Amino acid sequence: MTGVQTCALPILGIRFLALLIDSMIFAAALAVITAVQGPQDGSCHASSFIGLNITLNGKESFFGLCGYPALVFFVVFLAYFILMEWLWGATLGKLAVGVRVRTVSGGSIGLKESLIRNLLRIVDAVPYCIPYLLGAVLVWSSRNRQRLGDMAARTVVVSSSSSPNHSSKVY
Repeated sequence: MTGVQTCALPILGIRFLALLIDSMIFAAALAVITAVQGPQDGSCHASSFIGLNITLNGKESFFGLCGYPALVFFVVFLAYFILMEWLWGATLGKLAVGVRVRTVSGGSIGLKESLIRNLLRIVDAVPYCIPYLLGAVLVWSSRNRQRLGDMAARTVVVSSSSSPNHSSKVY
């Protein structure tokens, strides 16, 4: 990106806050779905699940989505990032903290860039016990503050007040 200024202080803070806001939206949706669905007796033994197995007084219950519904929820989660960034250049979390996704040359991202950067979100989130550690290390250490998905898609996260023709602060 021409005229890129790296922003040292909030390197991860702003991006983390945006992801936290987006994740809270989906956590709220998951909580509502789980509350409507109610606890399931026993635990989830499916390979895909989002939720918790809880044992109280010797009785095991599962709160969350198990199997196919969990997979659908995950696909919707990814689709949210892909569509929001393709159509508006930002998710609700990014809009709230004042950043957007641009190409390294300063233009709006297309569907291809959004697909690449967000499908690689699955890799950037490794290890799952400390979510986004790999992505955080890459943002910290790369010249243009890019995670793997950004590098592959040739995108950067910049201040919303940046214009493509002027220098942009990269987060």
